[in-house]
Amino acid sequence: MTTTQQPANLGHTLLKNIATLFAGRGLATILSALAVILLARYLGREQLGRYGAIYSYIGLYAWLATFGIEPILGREAAQHREQAGSILFTGSVICLVFASVTTVIALVLAPHFGYGGGIWALLLFAAIDRMLVVPFCLPGMVFQVDLRQWYAVSFGLIRQVLWLLAIIILAIGKASLFWVILARTLCAIVEAILNSAGAWHKGLLPRPWEFLPKEARKFLIYSFPLALSTLAVNVYTRIDQVMLHKMSSDLILGGYVAAVNLSEIFSLFPVSLMDAIFPVLSRSARNEEDFERYLRFSYRALMALVFGVCAVAVPLSKPLTRIVFGAKYGASAPIFAALIWSEAAIFFGVVLKMGLIARNLQRYLAVSTVVGAIINIVLNLFWIPRYGALGATWATNISYAVASIFIYFIFRPTRKFAWLGLRISLPAFALSLVVSGVLTLSPLPLLLNLVLGIMLYGVGALLIGVIRRDELERLWRLMGSYLPSAHADTI
Repeated sequence: MTTTQQPANLGHTLLKNIATLFAGRGLATILSALAVILLARYLGREQLGRYGAIYSYIGLYAWLATFGIEPILGREAAQHREQAGSILFTGSVICLVFASVTTVIALVLAPHFGYGGGIWALLLFAAIDRMLVVPFCLPGMVFQVDLRQWYAVSFGLIRQVLWLLAIIILAIGKASLFWVILARTLCAIVEAILNSAGAWHKGLLPRPWEFLPKEARKFLIYSFPLALSTLAVNVYTRIDQVMLHKMSSDLILGGYVAAVNLSEIFSLFPVSLMDAIFPVLSRSARNEEDFERYLRFSYRALMALVFGVCAVAVPLSKPLTRIVFGAKYGASAPIFAALIWSEAAIFFGVVLKMGLIARNLQRYLAVSTVVGAIINIVLNLFWIPRYGALGATWATNISYAVASIFIYFIFRPTRKFAWLGLRISLPAFALSLVVSGVLTLSPLPLLLNLVLGIMLYGVGALLIGVIRRDELERLWRLMGSYLPSAHADTI
């Protein structure tokens, strides 16, 4: 295999993809938020709790269904572009085998976790949605490799629109939970077809499309630490809902699921940025200066965004949850106010994870996430019986912070990258606390407080360097012209 060179005018292409992804994912966030709101109001707390319990249980097995292979395929295809067709075909075959076996395992073990009776059919469709369609999406990774993410963004938007329309139709018809999960599965199948057919049809995957036995073994070896990491991540991001389902009630779980769904909407943004940055990180992994420059930009952009969200969402959590979900979800307000801080650790962890994979340091991901999963389970065992959903919330926050940030200071190869991110994050965190405190004391109505919070954070971020003027000017020129004359050669 030979390694491809960096494309000409990389900075301009990269910023164009970032702008496109943020615009597309921003629209997807709005559609997703509307879907979450309608679903919560339509199903009610108890049925929403059951819905969350089903997908949380299936989510525990996603690590085995993909074996953490997606980032490895993306890295290898970016570094060896001429064999991308065979690389992604090989990955798809591996993933299909793993997903099929995992689906059987999940369904067989379901009764032992309290998922018996008529819920089996719901689990099957949820498994198709979360696991069996994934192999057919993998050819679409070529859009990321070639920095043409607008295709994948468009396909994702189509899925979101279909899902929103499906919820509206089902709500009007007062359909049961079965039809909700079936509709979600059909939307996932449509997205998979678009990704797969689009990649092959556009001719972006060079022939031959062969299964590569030697590379398959190498992919599995490389992805093994990521598989363990994904297992642990699935445990400490979903085990809280499974434990609430088992140790509490679906009524209490429903309020928790509403808060989780609302906070997780913002997770689309780190995925968007790192989808654009990751191929460039992979290609620049051997150039220390370029690698750190792209990593620094990623940290600065995402941490500024997430702490801006926290600054506004925390003090306004009570009116926001009441408006979004209705009075019956009033108990979700303190859960959302606490849970939104976990997004900071998620944003941080996404950047660091992609950086470590690009540098072939993914073995450290497994250690960090296993420790995070253990902390999460132990804290949930003690806190759920005492504090219910709020106990699960703080168990999430603590385990996320340890697994995504602080544990990387233990290892010498990862310490430098974790410290880089923490130095960038601390000013944004301090600013977020100040703005949040001001809004808490403000007597203004919700809309004015929202505007005030955005203005205070934006001005403060510019003054203390959380947001840099030169980067804003560069993005403005880019969005205004998309022309090479914008000279966006560097970030």
